[in-house]
Amino acid sequence: MNAAENVSCTQLKALHSLFGKWSAHTIEADGDPRAARLAWASESIGRGISSFKELTSAEAYRLIDVLKRSLGQPVSDRPRRRSRRINPRDLAQAAGTAGRRGETASPIYLVGSDDLARIDEASERLGWTHDRFDAWLCSSTSPLGNRENPKIRTLADANRVWWALKSMLKQAGRWHPNDERKFKSQTTSPAPDNDETAGEGPAA
Repeated sequence: MNAAENVSCTQLKALHSLFGKWSAHTIEADGDPRAARLAWASESIGRGISSFKELTSAEAYRLIDVLKRSLGQPVSDRPRRRSRRINPRDLAQAAGTAGRRGETASPIYLVGSDDLARIDEASERLGWTHDRFDAWLCSSTSPLGNRENPKIRTLADANRVWWALKSMLKQAGRWHPNDERKFKSQTTSPAPDNDETAGEGPAA
């Protein structure tokens, strides 16, 4: 069996450029861009890497497609393989299932601004500061698990965080009757009927 083809210089340049554009809108400015980049790539391909140069050509193509879809850019056709363009029905299904235990999302969708906005609103409604929210993501009860540098990068990440915050809002009596309709209209990522990630907030 032939060895997997290595990532090309053109692919490396595209990955760095696309990830830089996406992260400028979704990752905190005080974070480590390289660590965030590698953590995202490792989670997306299902194995750890310490450099984009360790990617195969096929893995690089997949990551480039994910970034382009997230940025609203057309996905290029590749030889011997038909390019997968985003399907609204697929996105709607992923919005409701990505992040559930035992659920593997394919393709991987990056988090959108609407998903981050509703997470911010839920955090503010709980009376949390930005530092307190970050402390929760780094705590033992974090819906993102025991990551070294937990950040919300994918739709699955956003769903896990949202479901946990929604559960806490209900427990605190701060979830209003019209919230289900309100938040569904703001984003394509509706929560499931049963909250599957009901974490606890950090101590006050």
